[in-house]
Amino acid sequence: MWWKWPLLAFLCASIALCTDCPNRASNGYCVVENVTEPYNPAIFPPDERLVWIRNSTIPVFNRSLFTPLAHVENLMIHRLQIEQLDLAGCDKLDILFASYNAIDRVSADEGLPLRQLHLYQNRLTDVSALRALTEIEQLYLHENLLESLRFDTFAPMRQLKILTLQRNRLRTIATGTGNKPLVMPRLEQLFLQFNQLPHLDTGLWRMERLRVLDVSHNQLAYLLTFLEELPALRTLGLHHNPWHCGWLFGMLERLGARELDTDADGLIGIDEEASCPGLRLEDRLCCSENATSPDPVLLLVSRTGIVDELQQQVRGAKRRVETLEEAQRKQSHQFGELAGRLAAIERLCTERSNDTP
Repeated sequence: MWWKWPLLAFLCASIALCTDCPNRASNGYCVVENVTEPYNPAIFPPDERLVWIRNSTIPVFNRSLFTPLAHVENLMIHRLQIEQLDLAGCDKLDILFASYNAIDRVSADEGLPLRQLHLYQNRLTDVSALRALTEIEQLYLHENLLESLRFDTFAPMRQLKILTLQRNRLRTIATGTGNKPLVMPRLEQLFLQFNQLPHLDTGLWRMERLRVLDVSHNQLAYLLTFLEELPALRTLGLHHNPWHCGWLFGMLERLGARELDTDADGLIGIDEEASCPGLRLEDRLCCSENATSPDPVLLLVSRTGIVDELQQQVRGAKRRVETLEEAQRKQSHQFGELAGRLAAIERLCTERSNDTP
């Protein structure tokens, strides 16, 4: 009879599973449908970790819905016509899929454990409230309505690895306030393609792990640096921009000097010959001799920021050298005192030796 107990336990667990979630999708999600106001907490199966809400219209998704989903770690709320998303009361939520909605307002409580947030294909024009998500690792914001952006919004996200911003309406990206460097220590992939950027200043970016950067399909004639500040860069999308030929020539030279695989199509992309009204450098990228030249004022501002940072590093190094020199002087003084004492002891020993008959 003992062998029947595991089988019985399995059957009981299966029955409980079916009872707790009457509609489970093949991907493991517990499906909840036809959610309408006033929301009845009883329609959400208790203790579920994976929930998929569908065939519903929920204009505002906030604490009133997150509370009965308190145990959910992976939540899908696609295509629910959500207009406002308030991330509150979801203290165990790890992954949230909220794409294909009409979200134009989003807020978030601090301290949430959220690691993945999918907000693509919405109507967002401002994402500054997301800076509260300090544990986020993957943030998908592509295909929204963003026109301007402050990159320091993402600075508190010290774990962020993937950031997608392609196919918005971005015209301006500000690094931050003043000449303060933008430090994103774990960012590995950044996508900015298919926007309307005429300028992009990367001079103060400090993204030591960034491997993939795509700025293709914009209005860029030049960058204010040659991306020397991105030491780990391996894949760079440059194609379909009205580059200034002089800048582009210098950029390609430096890419070669960094020993990147410039023969790989994925590195910088290719402009089709038929769509190129100007010159094609290395038979790859289109440029124009009449394109906008690098603005010397903007270039000066960018380089000033870099110089300021280097000067701070130099001042810090000088202070450390002075500290070491002071310590060395103290040690030298102590060694001098010790040598004097040893000499005195040696003289005393010599005198006593001479006095001994």
